[in-house]
Amino acid sequence: MIVYSVFPDDANKKSFVREENLWDLTLAGKTSAFPDDIFWSQPRQKTADWHPPGIRWYDDDGHNIQRYKDPDIAEIDLTSYLLGPRAAELLRPVISDVAELLPVPFQGETWYFMNVFNQIDAVDKVNSRYMVYSTGRIGGVEKIVFLADKVPHATLFTLPETPSIYYAEHHPDDNPNTFKGVVEKNKLFGIRFGKVWES
Repeated sequence: MIVYSVFPDDANKKSFVREENLWDLTLAGKTSAFPDDIFWSQPRQKTADWHPPGIRWYDDDGHNIQRYKDPDIAEIDLTSYLLGPRAAELLRPVISDVAELLPVPFQGETWYFMNVFNQIDAVDKVNSRYMVYSTGRIGGVEKIVFLADKVPHATLFTLPETPSIYYAEHHPDDNPNTFKGVVEKNKLFGIRFGKVWES
């Protein structure tokens, strides 16, 4: 079995941020109608109460980011992804049982936040390694080990321990009708699959 984490592709120079900077609003003493975790996958469907904030391309160096290629799948809030119209159309059929695509208007078209609600308790806590702070408090996972019998095959999932999105193959899988298969077959630009564990 191979477990991959879904990472932003280093070749992609564009990612999204919310138009409304929640940290600046907090410092200014203002409040926001949007929770700061709105773009984090939750172990529940969010369709009924979905009210997306505005989004924009993130430009940290003051250059014209429009010169870069638009991705098909773009990162937002470090571990979450927005799918462009083409990516959403291609991926919707293969992820509908584990994720919902929530609409986010952007520059005259609709992108989609991929809320992976398929959360699995599959971490081998005994054999995984965690960060330990000088105070003795245990932090995030440093080296993850999975309980192989609890990891689903060829589907997206999240874990209670981390907001990252994972994908696993129990054997080499060239099925073009899986999340990874559709991304690779259609050369969807913006993410990559990084191996985090193999048994």
